Formats: sequence, C-alpha cells, structure tokens
Amino acid sequence: MRKYPRSALSLLILFNLLFADGVLAQGPGGEFPATDESADGMLTIASEEDVARAVTIREVVYVTRQSGNLELKLISPFTPGGSFGRPPADAPRRPLIVYVQGSAWFAQDNSTTIPQMSDFVAMSGYVVASVQYRPSTVAKAPAQAQDVKSAIRFLRAGAAGFGIDPDRIAIWGDSSGGHMAALVGTSDGVADFVTEDNATVSSSVQAVVDFFGPIDFLQMANFPSVLDHNAATSPESMVIGGAIQDPANLAKVQAYNPITYIAADKDLPPFLIMHGDRDALVPFNQSVLLYEALKAGNQDVSFYKLTDAGHETRFWTPGVFAIVKAFLDANL
Repeated sequence: MRKYPRSALSLLILFNLLFADGVLAQGPGGEFPATDESADGMLTIASEEDVARAVTIREVVYVTRQSGNLELKLISPFTPGGSFGRPPADAPRRPLIVYVQGSAWFAQDNSTTIPQMSDFVAMSGYVVASVQYRPSTVAKAPAQAQDVKSAIRFLRAGAAGFGIDPDRIAIWGDSSGGHMAALVGTSDGVADFVTEDNATVSSSVQAVVDFFGPIDFLQMANFPSVLDHNAATSPESMVIGGAIQDPANLAKVQAYNPITYIAADKDLPPFLIMHGDRDALVPFNQSVLLYEALKAGNQDVSFYKLTDAGHETRFWTPGVFAIVKAFLDANL
C-alpha cells in the first residue's frame, strides 16, 4: 500500500471530501474562474451538460431470515453534491421501482439486472431496487411474496435516506419476477404475505409492470412450452412444495395465483403487461388470463404483445423502455 506523508494524506482526504460534496465540481456559472491560458495547436470546444449516469449501491441488506440475509441492489441516478451513491439531503425525492429478477423462483443472480436497469435509470431518473428473495430450494411459497413485500416496506421506511418518494413506488419483474410483481399488485392486505419486519409500514405499490410472468400454474400445460409445468420437478411445483396438479396442493396454488385477489370492488394499481409471441417457457396465454381478469374486474390495464420476441429476448430495447417509462410517468 502506498504511504503518504501526514500533511499530504490530510490534503488528499480533504480533496476527496470536497470533490464528493461537489465543492470542486463547479458547473457553468460556478465561482471558480476560467483560465485564459492557451497552448500552440490546442483545440477548444464548448462543454456540454453531463450525460445522465447511474450509481449502483450493492448489497443493501433489507431483512434477515433464518436462512440468512436478504439483499437488494439500489441503482440511482447520479446527483451532484451526493456522496457514495447517496443523494444530498435536499435533493428532490425520486420515484422508486422495485425490480424482481426472474429465476424460476430459484436462486437469483441480481447482477444480470444491473446493465439494463442502469440504462433505464439513466433515461428515466427513477431509482431502481433489484430485490433478492428466498429461492424455492430454501423456502416454499409464500416466502417469495413475503420477501418482496418486506423489501418494499424496508425501502418505504427508509425513503429519506435513499432519496425516494414513499408515495411513488412501482414494482416490475420478468418471468417469475413478473409473477411476483403481479401477485404483489393484487394481494395488498393479504395476511399470509406479511411478516413482522416493518409491519406497520405499507407494502402497497402505485403501478405494476409484468414482463411475461406465469399467472395460473394449473393452465400452463394447456399451451406449447419446452417445460412440463405439471411435473413434480417443474419450477411451479418446486415453489409450491409439491406437484401443482395434486389436489392436496390446490389451496397453495390458488394462493399464488394473482387472479385470486382481483375483484371489481378492489382498487388495484394500474398494470402494464408485456409478453413475446414466441415465448417457449411461459405460454403467452398466461398474460392473456391476467389481462382478461383485470379487465373483467374493471381495473386499469394495458397489454402489449411483442412480435418475434421470446423469453427475455427483444425486451431490453429503447422502444420497450419508452413504453414502460411512459406508463410509469403517467402513474407515478
């Protein structure tokens, strides 16, 4: 490790602190004078405002279960004057997207979320929290729904420190994460999905984005898929804790079906559903079922079929992001 004299080290620390707080990073009109020095052959161009950037805070523990810590990755826009990825105290509060990475309810790799979500943060100015849940190999349903709702409560309770607006929270997920997003969006107030951590804080959301999520497990095998969803080893059976077609598991299967909680007399958040017409894993019909149930319940829902899109492919594009941003802007 390089050693500095005490005086030099003090200056280095001071410089880093000043730079982090924006004191030395003056923009146009700042107090630090511009130099008129030049050099032979030097070229001069006008500077532009910085391109939007995202700062990622990794591994924020939001709850500790018997099986260990559960973490989220917080991705936030660059804010001048902030430090260590956190915005200054007087910065405007930003809307939050709780993102649930698909994993067939197995262990997630939230690192795969960072590139596309960083792009979305940069274009939208929103904050994204990519949330880890207990996989089905560790805990069965309703553990995953409990964990996602815990993360929402944790973020809402600590909104000031994260620079987010607790009244503007959306949930977005893909595949099994889309299932979680839809389930959270329809099941507000269901006691089985609530744990003791931050229990007095709401886990409600103001908007839901569902990318090709499974919805009604019992109907998945009725349509073409590369998986046998009825098998006792299928992802759906694994998360429930037994074969989904076994009558003994019917109550658990129904409890994990977002449609179970849709009713015309309930005030649900608006939904945006997107699904590819060439999805080989989650049949397109799953999104049709959710869309039709929401419509029948007089709920606010928009549904897009992406032609030539598969499972995950052709979704992380500027065109799709523009649709998602417009939906979130309208509802947050």
